[in-house]
Amino acid sequence: MKDTKEIILKTAYNLFLYNNYEAVTINSIIQATGLTKGGIYYYYASKEEIFKAVVDKYMIENHADTSVEYQSLKELIQYTIDFTKGKITRMVIENKDAQHEIPINYLSLMVTAFRYFPDYAKIGNAFLKTQSDKWEKALKKAVIKNEIRNDIDIPAMVANIMQINSGIVGNMLMGGSMIYALDMFERQYWELYKLIKR
Repeated sequence: MKDTKEIILKTAYNLFLYNNYEAVTINSIIQATGLTKGGIYYYYASKEEIFKAVVDKYMIENHADTSVEYQSLKELIQYTIDFTKGKITRMVIENKDAQHEIPINYLSLMVTAFRYFPDYAKIGNAFLKTQSDKWEKALKKAVIKNEIRNDIDIPAMVANIMQINSGIVGNMLMGGSMIYALDMFERQYWELYKLIKR
């Protein structure tokens, strides 16, 4: 039973990722999964319900864990790099034929979620606030521990970090490949760290 639900969600996620929302229908999900109409409707009453479940699973639950405490800013940066590279690598492995489109399509899917998932904006804003708070706390702790300089503008540094996190799509467009985008993502973090460390 759980496997069937997983098949539906994974298939629907890929359909929504590579097609616009309007183009994905219950029939296209049925055809792509190989399930019957009854098999789909047993779990989900509509395309809208499937889309909400896809957003919940792949875009909300898939965020980094913010409850973990880090010993240093350097440790948090390394965790963030590893987490992001792992997430994108899994997406590429699962979608080998369209790996260069993944970041752009994921961004497009986020925009679609804002449009068709009523609570997504509130959830997304809460997540961004949690991330900002996590980085602010880590930066303040790093100042106290003399890991980084004490003359940095912490709110501006948090904004810089958030820009690095959201800049993977721009990196991919600029460099033309996922490898370039992830390499630049890592380099941006360590360059920023070099500028502020003691």
